[in-house]
Amino acid sequence: MTEPEARSSLIPHPSSLMPPFAGFPSVSKGTAIPNAFYALVLPRLTSPGSLLAFLWAARVIQERRGDNRFASGDEIWAAPGARESFEHLAGGSAALESGLDECAAVGALLALRITGRDVRETLYLVNDPPSRRLAARARAGDVRLRPGTAVVNAAAPEQRPGIFRLYEEHIGTITPLIGERLIAAEDEYPADWIEDAFREAAELNARSWRYIERILQRWAEEGRGYETPGRDSPEDRRQRFLGGSLGHLIKYE
Repeated sequence: MTEPEARSSLIPHPSSLMPPFAGFPSVSKGTAIPNAFYALVLPRLTSPGSLLAFLWAARVIQERRGDNRFASGDEIWAAPGARESFEHLAGGSAALESGLDECAAVGALLALRITGRDVRETLYLVNDPPSRRLAARARAGDVRLRPGTAVVNAAAPEQRPGIFRLYEEHIGTITPLIGERLIAAEDEYPADWIEDAFREAAELNARSWRYIERILQRWAEEGRGYETPGRDSPEDRRQRFLGGSLGHLIKYE
């Protein structure tokens, strides 16, 4: 076969059948991609589908209204242009699914798997501080995320309060830095320890996360054997901590 004949047998790429792109408008909506993605995430991705999955997930998630932003795989696939991108460059819907899985595995996206009587879905969030706080609240039962809808309160009266609600009720507004520490504490300590530590701090009138965190650390290091019911009064505990490593954290009102 001669070279001209070989060229004539090639299938034209879809882009060759479209008119040239006219250029971006002077004013248009944009999708923010963190600079860290290029240096820390992109080198870890192993397929075009994973790159496309992150780009389309970031766009769909950012277009959601409100502060709580997430998207399902179906929502990403339904975005205008997404299907064509995956079919032309990566092999179709299977590439989106595997790409989302890889993005979650490398940490670029957070994956929340939800199951229930009428729903079984995985939701994706860009792995940034607000999304990590939202994911923690969802796992704690403070909020419920549903595909295609906004976030709604889910905690019933009989449910245990999550760490974010405890902080807001006992201390105040959650800052991004505190949110990161709350997520870490929720991963490290049992839920009943966290509730008891907030209660302990409230009884001692020491309403600060640093104090609560030190209580949890002390329990982890020394155990909780001294907490026999009726053994210590709030004043006994105050005096013990005043003489120990936590004394300098006491605040009086």
